[in-house]
Amino acid sequence: MDTSYGIFCPVAKAAEVVAGRWTPLILSELMKGSERFGDIQNGVPLMSRSLLARRLKEMEFAGLILRVPVGKGHVYRLTESGNALRPLINQLAEWGSEWRLPYLNERERNVSYLMWSLRGFLLGRTELPAKAVLQFNFRNVPKRDHKLRSWWLIKRDAEIDLCYTDMGFESDVMIDADLDTLTRVAIGLASLQKARSTGDVSFTGNAKLFARFVAALDLVEPPKLRLMRVPSEPPVSQTVLPPHAEAPAQIRTKSRAA
Repeated sequence: MDTSYGIFCPVAKAAEVVAGRWTPLILSELMKGSERFGDIQNGVPLMSRSLLARRLKEMEFAGLILRVPVGKGHVYRLTESGNALRPLINQLAEWGSEWRLPYLNERERNVSYLMWSLRGFLLGRTELPAKAVLQFNFRNVPKRDHKLRSWWLIKRDAEIDLCYTDMGFESDVMIDADLDTLTRVAIGLASLQKARSTGDVSFTGNAKLFARFVAALDLVEPPKLRLMRVPSEPPVSQTVLPPHAEAPAQIRTKSRAA
């Protein structure tokens, strides 16, 4: 890592590895199940590819992750050392949810991260049917994201694909929303009922499917702040590897397109 505090304090030794800019966010994405470079980057959309590649190499050198060959590519897996940080990441999530999340500012409006989060909230939920297409059209998107005003969540059995280009699928539900309002609704800071009454969020299409979408997101009235934790254990399909262990030559994996 780039920084050493030069003392043997255990807090300093931990901070040298974990407290670098972006590192906790990368750990969070890995703990949520992201393995491939592109999936990890979806969780840190403002981080450049070159910086992400460098951070991953630093985390591998520190023994937090391993790069594991899969077919012609590779995935990133947590080691025992990295996986042991789950309670710390969840404590940060709890503190941030209670003390910082209510104070979102305009710079933190990020349509890519909102859609990636919605996809994550829906994974594993049974409320949605096996096949469904939900289209989102956003207003008040920052200038940097002017080409990302429309998104599609495409559910196919247990998989959910996320696209920002029209793949030609017929939408079952079309949701039109103010970006800031839907962000606040999704994390439990604003009422969906009120947002619909003011026109900040509206939908057309299958009403029953929209109701199931709302249920799958655990949106309640009055709104309740969502605690955005990582799972307490890694997915069954993911092997936690010893630090600096030699990665297996092949590990079968199933990636989710995004």
